[in-house]
Amino acid sequence: MTEKLEQEKTSERTGSIARSTLIVMVGWAASIVIGLFRQRIIAGQFGTGAELDAFTAANVIPELIFTMLSGGALSFAFMPVYTQFLEKKEAGDSNHLFSKVVNLIFLLVTAASIVVALAAPWLVTARWGVGAQYPPEIQALTMQLMRVLLLSTILFSVSGILTAVLYAHQHFLIPSLLPSMYSLGIIGGALFLVPSMGIFGIAWGAVIGALLHLLIQIPGLLIFKVRWQPVLGWDAGVRRVAILMAPRIIDLLMARASINWLNATLSSRLGEGRLASLDFAYRLMNMPWTLIGTAIGIAVFPTMAALAAQKDTGAQRRALSGSLRAILTLAIPAAVGLIVLGKPIIRLLFEGGEFTADSTNMVYYALRFYAIALISQSMLEVVVRAFAAQQDTYTPLYVSFFTTLLNIGLAVWLARPISAGGLEQGGPALANGVAVLIEALTGLVILSIRWKGVDARRIGLDALKALIAAGLMAAVIEGVRAWLAPGDIMLIVIGGGAGALVYFGSALLMGIKEIKDIPMAMVKKFMPAKAGN
Repeated sequence: MTEKLEQEKTSERTGSIARSTLIVMVGWAASIVIGLFRQRIIAGQFGTGAELDAFTAANVIPELIFTMLSGGALSFAFMPVYTQFLEKKEAGDSNHLFSKVVNLIFLLVTAASIVVALAAPWLVTARWGVGAQYPPEIQALTMQLMRVLLLSTILFSVSGILTAVLYAHQHFLIPSLLPSMYSLGIIGGALFLVPSMGIFGIAWGAVIGALLHLLIQIPGLLIFKVRWQPVLGWDAGVRRVAILMAPRIIDLLMARASINWLNATLSSRLGEGRLASLDFAYRLMNMPWTLIGTAIGIAVFPTMAALAAQKDTGAQRRALSGSLRAILTLAIPAAVGLIVLGKPIIRLLFEGGEFTADSTNMVYYALRFYAIALISQSMLEVVVRAFAAQQDTYTPLYVSFFTTLLNIGLAVWLARPISAGGLEQGGPALANGVAVLIEALTGLVILSIRWKGVDARRIGLDALKALIAAGLMAAVIEGVRAWLAPGDIMLIVIGGGAGALVYFGSALLMGIKEIKDIPMAMVKKFMPAKAGN
């Protein structure tokens, strides 16, 4: 009887997570379409030229501030504590915690942004600055753009906390629309401001997008009766958030600095367009990563936080295993797809105007090396949240110390000219994928020790099956390319479609249950209940 009840609970949790994942995926799929339109406009206007290099470099530090103080760091620390208040049905206390945290973060981010604006010349031109080797005029442009983009960081400092609150209430619809709001702001800037303001039109569009990102969440707060109060304080709840947040800030500082900042610095030494092409490749890789790893990670996080609060280790283990197997089943073929179909996708999406065939080649070169990062970053989304759900943000930090050093060392070594034995802009991409994979696997080993297993054999077996099925998929796509010599659109449609059918068919034959279980759980969750049930 107990076993049957446990199975019913597991099935109910799977359905809930699947439904939440579907909502996030659909919303973000729409945002990806809008984001592609955004990138297409920017590509046509600026290609992979020096102005876009400057914009990409200028955004590194504002994005770093947001990620550290109000993005990933705060949501990981805030949500478990806020969820505890919700579990106790203490709305007044939860609103008090929300208000104190949002007010404190707003003040901290504003102060940090002012300091960065004043220090922009040094942050850009120093030996390891984000524009270290750019010509003086591009360095000056980078400084000016950075100061504009810091305004969007201040807006995001509030918006990021609102998003964490909505996730804690198990509401995923409005947050799934947020990336689209940001993209719409940038699109507006590109269409209406760029003709008169140049690249500054994109920067001011980003500020408008950040404002839309904030405003659209307010109705959700009203629905859940979340009330803001003009208060500050340092009570037990705020201290707990700060304690959990501190190691995550350091972790993200190392991770982001070893990716974005390092990419900017190293790319500035390789010549014009290297950073812009690396950024285009990263954004293409980020699309399936977001739809797969981030969507599943966000959907499972509130459930894992609730299970951790209940101290149900067995259920946490099952949630982690199921989430990871679902991620690997989807991320592995997506990574292979980027490798075999990357160039026609880039040509179809971006080529034209200032984005030339040379731009396509530079972006595709980096994209191939990002394939490993797609898999490893997607895995890390769930592994890190498994620790955060237990209010443990220190263990991932300790692991990150080693993997960050590994990432930096590999990136510096690999980001040399090809003539010198390096991989140029492909070096930082490959370094990131390898380092993050080691980080995710190390985290799994630690969780396995704590929980006395994480279903590692089943996870590894499903990953191997997915690799075999993805290999068959790649062979089919290459066969279509060789036999039919189709154009880009036909190769993507016919080759990609045939490859996808072969992958999913092979996966089913090899017994990867997630191929059918997750979609069925989504369908059942939305189907009306039968009479009498």
